[in-house]
Amino acid sequence: MLSPRAYFAAVCFVLLTGCSRKPESSPAVSPDSPVAYSPNGWSGAERAEYYHLAEGSELMPYTLLANLKSSKTGKPFLEGMERFGFLPDAKSSTNPYGMPVGMTVVRSRNASARGVEMVGFSCAACHVGELTYHGKRVRIDGAPGLIDLEAYQVEFQESLDATMKDPPALLALVVAMDQKENMADSPSAEGVGQYAADAALQGADDVKPVPNADPSFHSVSSQAADAARPAAPQPGFRERMKTSVAFLKARLAHIRNGKLLLDGTEPGPGRIDAFGAARNLLFPKSAMKMQSPVSFPFLWGVPDTTQQRDANQEPRWIHYDGNTNSILERNIGQALGMGAVFDPQDYESTLRIGNLHRLEVLTHKLQPPAWPSGVLDPIDQAKAQKGEAIFKDKCEGCHQDKLCALAEVMTDPMRANSFGQPVGGKPFPAAVAPILAGLKKRAFQDDGISEADQAGMDANPVVWRATGQYKARKLNGIWATAPYLHNGSVPTLYHMLHPDERPARFFVGNREYDAAKAGYQSETAGASGNSWVYDTTKPGNSNVGHRGAQFGTTLAEDQKAELLEYLKKY
Repeated sequence: MLSPRAYFAAVCFVLLTGCSRKPESSPAVSPDSPVAYSPNGWSGAERAEYYHLAEGSELMPYTLLANLKSSKTGKPFLEGMERFGFLPDAKSSTNPYGMPVGMTVVRSRNASARGVEMVGFSCAACHVGELTYHGKRVRIDGAPGLIDLEAYQVEFQESLDATMKDPPALLALVVAMDQKENMADSPSAEGVGQYAADAALQGADDVKPVPNADPSFHSVSSQAADAARPAAPQPGFRERMKTSVAFLKARLAHIRNGKLLLDGTEPGPGRIDAFGAARNLLFPKSAMKMQSPVSFPFLWGVPDTTQQRDANQEPRWIHYDGNTNSILERNIGQALGMGAVFDPQDYESTLRIGNLHRLEVLTHKLQPPAWPSGVLDPIDQAKAQKGEAIFKDKCEGCHQDKLCALAEVMTDPMRANSFGQPVGGKPFPAAVAPILAGLKKRAFQDDGISEADQAGMDANPVVWRATGQYKARKLNGIWATAPYLHNGSVPTLYHMLHPDERPARFFVGNREYDAAKAGYQSETAGASGNSWVYDTTKPGNSNVGHRGAQFGTTLAEDQKAELLEYLKKY
């Protein structure tokens, strides 16, 4: 069983109240129905690798998640993960437990948990999309996902809370975890009653939130972690039960410490306020309301920032506001947000830096997806040809991966303005940069990455900055990236061109595609249980801007239709 030693678990999920769910009305498409993969850059082996390659996220033991019952469904928590927007994936050599796309299981780098299989998340959870159309499914690697990380975390906390408050349920969970590890003396159904009155099970939910700091944390290398096996179990189920309950209480205490993340704008499916969460977790004294959620970005066309070798080269910027040239450090931050464990003093961590770089290499192989004419209605080529000239006149000049001033684009300013807000008297970029650099340096050292190899894994020098602007990315494959604008406030490309028709409230989470408007259906809820109502009146959710003659919204209707048709093939 896992030691009860506390983790510094940087779990940057937003713990808010339940989402605005509505009755489903779109027809269900079975998750077991065949899926067609968009051929946009990966082989089958590369796809399987990307879907489940661990980046260092260590949220909880697999035995816990595999045996926990959902307080909402009454079923095993891992059953029906589509309710959170996760995509199912079959068992394979890279996915031995049949986890959803983007969920990983790997042996812990935490020295106190050597050999224990830990569940985490990776890039694929947020950056693999799927659409449905008349009963058919199309998987698009690199497209924005529709998972609701907040709903997942809230239900997990509520489920663990409910279990810890109920001694019989807690005992059943501990027994199931014990049996999962093939303990010979795990009690049978008939013999479990002798432990029901044990003091360890009483008041197990009576834990207070604790800071996510563990000065005693130590890590082992990734190679040593992979080779390790669990330590010899304690003799006797009663002692193992006490250890397990102590560990579960420690996890609950850390989860409850998420109160710093409670206030702000609900992200819903396909969005996250990652930097707001990072600020509040790493710098709690400078915590702010989280009101800058953004959509998961598409990955094709992401620049290879490792090509920058000295300060004289022009940096290649990433993110909606072009705030850094380091994909590696950005992904280190992502791993922290998804549960990587680290010591804030000496930067030991559970990061798997080689895997993070490998995920980046695979990302650069992605190409924009072609419109799936075998599934969706075919493109009107004559109309698209006319739209090309309009695109070159109205769109192409700005959408060249360059920054645009807020005064020019006039979209919701929250994300652009929030990143640079100060912590401890210095701008957030200046405060977070040394932490990410320290984690990177220590991860290289712990996993024996040579200086020569390090030089090819990141930009040099790394820059973090606050721009107060938004980056206009190239629009290749834009048809597959709904909803639109940085905050996902516009449901379809049709609505981008018709700003007066942009809905104030609409459904997000329905995968059924609207081929005419180029986006997901937003007037009805989906059948997966992942639908949520987007409210543009909330802070950070505005759908204003990107309108006027220079943005093509004053074109004649036939010209708008031609431009829209071209965007399907661009």
